[in-house]
Amino acid sequence: MNRTEKAQLIEELHRELESSPHAVLVDFRGLSVPAVTEFRRKVKAAGSHYRVVKNSLALRAAKGTALEKLGNKLEGTTGIAYTKDDPVALAKVLVDFAKDHPQLAVKMGVVSGSQLLDASGVKSLSTMPSLPELRARLLGLLQAPATQLVRLLGTPATQLARVLQAHQDKAEGK
Repeated sequence: MNRTEKAQLIEELHRELESSPHAVLVDFRGLSVPAVTEFRRKVKAAGSHYRVVKNSLALRAAKGTALEKLGNKLEGTTGIAYTKDDPVALAKVLVDFAKDHPQLAVKMGVVSGSQLLDASGVKSLSTMPSLPELRARLLGLLQAPATQLVRLLGTPATQLARVLQAHQDKAEGK
């Protein structure tokens, strides 16, 4: 790879990392090629990205991004998994894949561009509900009082209708 190709790679990776506030570094030493292919497929299905580049190039590309804080962990065989949207989905993929393939080791991560997580922090993040699930829960909480209010407002009318029906039934001799 010549200098211009390296510069292009650094620029491209910098743009990707700049727009992705959530990233996790993993050690993939010992994974077979089919396992890495499966891992890439799962990461992509979660709406995330996975790249393996030389550590020196990754350090240059990380300058001015959230990943810069993890620069001291860019050593050895390191892959970068990053996402723009949902760090929980990425963490779940990493932790679930690591259960089946113990060769994959989570080194460290950064969430929201500022919060550093060690391997146990990434594992804890994977147990949290995902963003769509949190939105659904919030919507349910917001709708519950309105539903109860409608039910409460409808109760007197229902009771009145039952009293009138009972009175009519009594008058008809039922």
